[in-house]
Amino acid sequence: MTKILRPVGNLERYYITRQNVNFYNNILFSIRYQWDELYNLNPIIDPITNNIINEAKEFILQILYPSLKKLILKQPSLSISLKDTRSPQPLFILLSQIDLSNLIKFVVISNDEKDLVNAFEQEHDIVLNQDDETKPLWRMTIGIATNSDGNTQTRPDYDLCVMFCWHHCIGDGKSAYAIHNTFIESVNSTLQEKNNSFIEPINLFSKYIISIPDTHQICEPLEKRINVKPTIPHLLKEAFIELLLPSILKKSLLPNYWAGDTHSKDLLDYHTKVLLYSLEKDEFENLILITRQNQTTIQAVLHTAILFSSSHYLNNSNKSIRITSPFTLRPYATPPISSDDMGNYVAEFLFDYKVPVNRSNFDNIYFWELCHQYKSQLKNDIPSSIQHVGMLDYLSKDNKSWEDFFKLKMIGLPMGRGYSFELSNWGKYYNENTNTCNWKIIDMFISQSAQVVGAAINVNSISYSNKLNISITYQKGAISNEKVKEFSNGIIKCLKLISNKNINLVEE
Repeated sequence: MTKILRPVGNLERYYITRQNVNFYNNILFSIRYQWDELYNLNPIIDPITNNIINEAKEFILQILYPSLKKLILKQPSLSISLKDTRSPQPLFILLSQIDLSNLIKFVVISNDEKDLVNAFEQEHDIVLNQDDETKPLWRMTIGIATNSDGNTQTRPDYDLCVMFCWHHCIGDGKSAYAIHNTFIESVNSTLQEKNNSFIEPINLFSKYIISIPDTHQICEPLEKRINVKPTIPHLLKEAFIELLLPSILKKSLLPNYWAGDTHSKDLLDYHTKVLLYSLEKDEFENLILITRQNQTTIQAVLHTAILFSSSHYLNNSNKSIRITSPFTLRPYATPPISSDDMGNYVAEFLFDYKVPVNRSNFDNIYFWELCHQYKSQLKNDIPSSIQHVGMLDYLSKDNKSWEDFFKLKMIGLPMGRGYSFELSNWGKYYNENTNTCNWKIIDMFISQSAQVVGAAINVNSISYSNKLNISITYQKGAISNEKVKEFSNGIIKCLKLISNKNINLVEE
């Protein structure tokens, strides 16, 4: 018997509807670890079949199952599902039990990262069934690392990669911190119990069912914790644009921004492509130092690097660039929302940029000017961005109105997309208790599935131990793979030039 927890909030419904119309799938947070005890099991991979041996799986699950049980009991959002997703009022329901054996799978990942990219793409393409009222809205994939050359004598850079995949309606990108902080704390506790011989052996072929307390409660939705109600002037402005302006005038108000090379309505298949990049410790530390010296932020530097690269490698027609940057609303609640809380507490900031005809203007001075412009404009636009989230409350409650809200974007927007790029910079991950009991974090990535009518390209970044990792995702066919690779390499090139104090940012 499931228990109804509460109605879905507006922003939560936004993500549910995006999946209903097949425009978006999920978030993926992936952490790579070294684990000496696992490595010492060598061999972990059967050299003939290239499959993970059952003993290794059981060894991992002996730690993973109890740790996930602790995690779920501390993060109630991981024990919920949805009901009536296409009704005027979808609901969150509490599951009475969860079988963890149905939520975890194992894959082999070679050290050259091709397999890691493939694993990310597969995760982003598989929806979390929001109509199945018997399963939670998350899953996990465990990647076991092996050397691509088959050399079992040399240790890979990491031993395992834990991939958390969840539905956006139960948590935003910052929720990755809440999930992982609690997870690693639970792993440490379980490993300590194992050292004290308090853990029961695991049978790989048996279910592992945990009971959920019926006292579990989830956090209130965004609009109950933060004042997002639009002011009268904001409401009148939006109503005038949406209800009174003819369609042709609405389009004329939009900048003619670049939004991919193929219209979203012409792409019949939904497949997320993934690219992964890193800025190593020395270069990223230099970038942080230079950014501080120029009195701006890494977020602004990443944003301007996207402008630089897109103007050289993607946008050859001198169209504008429109970038959306989600930002957290957690500090704007009273009291501020803890980083340990899962939920959706974000708004978006829009930045429109007209590419200069003379691209040689992209020198060092202009770069930092754009960084300061972005930082200043973001600060000034926060109140209106928060009110824009509140406009969701004025959509009709019937499901058709919500689905049409997305479908009509295909008709009224350039190439059927709302933005050129989405930049989600999740900042620095830090937890002083992460590296106890033999699980050592190597690095981490955060990524999102492709957006059909959102941004043509998603850029997600996160740093750990002064290493910056960037994921690039986009819908297959929206832009050629070659152009996206050139654009992505251009971002890294720009960041490296800045970190090395190279004044000339002009393409050679």
